[in-house]
Amino acid sequence: MPTMFKLILFFVTAFAFVNATHAEPQWQTHESIYEAVKAYVAQNINTTAEYEINIVPLASRLNLALCEQPMEVFTPNLVKAGRVAVNVRCSTGKKWAIFVPVIITPFENIVVLTQNMQHGDKVTEHHVALARKNVTQLHNNYITDITQVINKQVSHNLPAGTVVTQKDLFEAKLIKRGDHVMMTSSNSGIAIRMSGIAQSDGSRGQVIRVKNQNSERMVNATVVDTGVVDVIH
Repeated sequence: MPTMFKLILFFVTAFAFVNATHAEPQWQTHESIYEAVKAYVAQNINTTAEYEINIVPLASRLNLALCEQPMEVFTPNLVKAGRVAVNVRCSTGKKWAIFVPVIITPFENIVVLTQNMQHGDKVTEHHVALARKNVTQLHNNYITDITQVINKQVSHNLPAGTVVTQKDLFEAKLIKRGDHVMMTSSNSGIAIRMSGIAQSDGSRGQVIRVKNQNSERMVNATVVDTGVVDVIH
């Protein structure tokens, strides 16, 4: 092979190698930083709720040297819902460190009204449903179990779409003063049923006075269900 041809081939190969070297990424891509932050949040977030992560974009003009080792990602405290500043740094080569703002939005399936309700209305399964909601501003003041609201009464007028809270409800009166009730009593393994007359209104779990119709004796009893009380011994 002629010497001149060898020299030309050498310079062409060297030029191609230099171009290939310059073609390699010199900067840490913002996308790689975002992925590292998302992975850290997923592993360290302190919530059982579903959540969405929104990263505040870094300035497009921010150029960071490509990190030779995996980036370090950390926060000084537990990762919670809301706005969090995540630390990302490179401790090798051309070292750098930045804060990446992250907004974590938690979502839960919570109880909402499907229709308007008036004060005193009793809640049934037709009045409520579960809906996926952003619970950031609710401060745990919501209900996730529909059974916790069924048969309760609303304490004030509520429009459809309202997120139901315990403050919106009160226990329905299962027994009213003067009602004839069934008194149950278990003593020494023997179950006894008697008729009585309620001396006051009562909600589930509330203790009321009941008059035994047979003996006319006054006893304390716990409201169990509509028209049913359990005598306290």
